[in-house]
Amino acid sequence: MSTTGNKSDDEYSEIGDKGEISFVDFQQDKSVWNYKPQEEGPIIVSVPFPFKDGKPQSVLVGETVADSITLTNNTSEAVDLWTKIFASTPQDSFSLSLMKPPAPDDEKGQRAFLEGFELEDRMLQPGEKLTVWLSCKPMGIGVYTSVVHFDVGCDRIERVVNILSEDKISQSLASKKPYSRTTRKKQFNVDSYVAGSRPARVTERSFKNRLPRYDIPKNIREQIESKQIPNAINGGLTRGNYASYFKTLLIMEEIQLEVITFMLFIFENQ
Repeated sequence: MSTTGNKSDDEYSEIGDKGEISFVDFQQDKSVWNYKPQEEGPIIVSVPFPFKDGKPQSVLVGETVADSITLTNNTSEAVDLWTKIFASTPQDSFSLSLMKPPAPDDEKGQRAFLEGFELEDRMLQPGEKLTVWLSCKPMGIGVYTSVVHFDVGCDRIERVVNILSEDKISQSLASKKPYSRTTRKKQFNVDSYVAGSRPARVTERSFKNRLPRYDIPKNIREQIESKQIPNAINGGLTRGNYASYFKTLLIMEEIQLEVITFMLFIFENQ
């Protein structure tokens, strides 16, 4: 708090620049949402938008959602109260008001409705209960976060608010049931077993249908050794000599392999 001009805090005051919010991992750091207002002191501040099943409350994109914050003075003395939004992510996505936000079709209520990022300073009388409203209208998908400060006398009470903004598609894709591990298959009972029998050995069996021996024809061998072209392939491949043509080629390949094998044998035994 600070004074402005020549006027003191009793007339009006102003709040400094807005703060910034770093990444809040509400799943790991439960202290940001697991509040215990009854243990914080004689000034009790309720928790807006409480988590459900460890998760932020969900709201559709473009819809305004609001929740009340109740401040109760359980002391015997009046205390000064300053209420402000310290920071929001996205910026300026949350607002404070003393009235519940009216419905979109309530034109009269919309004209009378006032909201802002801070509330006027006021005195909270002994036993008095004050209700303020925190509202948010998300314009995109994601987690919306706000930090609200309540300066009560010399103390400060903080509330961190998280809201999950979704559209109808993301809501339809969300899991309807909590995660559960699949049950393991029952182990087999190894106390008893059924004796088996050794499989029969495979007996060697001879081939019943062996290919007959096929020696290279003498006339073709003589033609190849004399460097002549066999008659079967001399005229080229035709429909009539298809079988004899490729048969002769295989024979010539066999003779060539014999020559190569013989040359390798001579080379290795030199």
